[in-house]
Amino acid sequence: MQRQIDTLARSLGEFIDQPDYPTLVLNGTDAALVLPTRILAGRDRQDDDHYYLLFPEPCVDAAQYLAAIVRSLKKQIEVFGAELGARKLPPWPALPLEAEDARQAPDRRLELIVRYMGRQLPGSSPIVWGLLPGELVDIAGYAALVRPLLLPGTVPPWMDRHRFLVRDREPEPAIVPALLAAQNERVLVLDVELDNAHVMSSLADAAQDRSLSPDERMLAFYQLAAVDFSYQRYPDALEKYGAMFNYYSDSGNKPMQALCLTGAGDVHLAQAEPDRALERYQQSLAISVDDANLPAMHAGSYGAGVSCLALERDAEAEGYLTHANALAGKLNNPYAKCDAMEKLGVARFRQGKTREAVDIWLKGKALAKQFAYDERTKSIIEHLVVACRNSGLVQQERELARERASIESHEHQSAREPEVVDA
Repeated sequence: MQRQIDTLARSLGEFIDQPDYPTLVLNGTDAALVLPTRILAGRDRQDDDHYYLLFPEPCVDAAQYLAAIVRSLKKQIEVFGAELGARKLPPWPALPLEAEDARQAPDRRLELIVRYMGRQLPGSSPIVWGLLPGELVDIAGYAALVRPLLLPGTVPPWMDRHRFLVRDREPEPAIVPALLAAQNERVLVLDVELDNAHVMSSLADAAQDRSLSPDERMLAFYQLAAVDFSYQRYPDALEKYGAMFNYYSDSGNKPMQALCLTGAGDVHLAQAEPDRALERYQQSLAISVDDANLPAMHAGSYGAGVSCLALERDAEAEGYLTHANALAGKLNNPYAKCDAMEKLGVARFRQGKTREAVDIWLKGKALAKQFAYDERTKSIIEHLVVACRNSGLVQQERELARERASIESHEHQSAREPEVVDA
């Protein structure tokens, strides 16, 4: 195992030191991606030749992850400003307003942030970006966020000074297969395969390491809760989310409070306890509304809507999911919007609002196809097939079946594409 760790550390170092490839995709489970983050944190403390900007915050929602990046950078900018002030030097300018504007496309905002840091950090030393969320749930939204870093074309000049480490998610990767299908040789890929027992031990060590800041230790604790959840150790996950909520309440960190409550709600839903899940999502909403935290408001609204569907409180579900749909639009997250539109259609269909349900499903299907969100496209088609069957619309049902078969055929063809070995 130590040999694997040494090999991983050497591979990361070689990527950081080379000038030809700006982006490396690390492919692995949430648990396996813990170790690269710790290796980068160790380099940050010892390496004076590079700047390190590391963002291990969870990505339950891509917009929320981007908001966490902005918050972290603003804190770091404040620290830089204090140091410059002590030296009688002018402070840095603020982050561009467009970079903080949730109405702007997330990938555009990330590009503006990268450009800003490239201009402001002194000298010409490379800047290493660890965009490695410890928990990756919103894979579609995350892939859209980091799309400019995946180099669909030639490397733009604004990337010259930077090294980007991003991630994919096993067992259902989305980024790496797309790179292979496109024969994209401008991006490096590294599979991270580590023994789960060692990773868990590493996480536990990080959570207890008093040389780390309390926030860093608590993020490791958060990852332990996510691992507990993935292995269906639900009581352990709930205990950790509760302890973290108390910590973040004491420190006044409302975004993380809301995230812990949402995590607890997810655990209750997985345990088929929608009534308790709804309570947690409502508590999360109360905090996020007061904090004007749009990503957390979306997560709470969507979770509450799904809980109400499980409780067969369909009118309430429609209200929550209408808000979730609108918030996803404000956040420019088409994937979350497609999810909300599908569930909103279910809530309407159950109430006998067939026309309204079909209308939102058709819009959701069109949006999902536009963004190649095949999983959601197929599930919405299933709902439309049932609606057509109940209404005796045989021809429309056949057309939908052909549409679904076409999507599945395209997926199988992509899966058979020959793999490209990265240079």
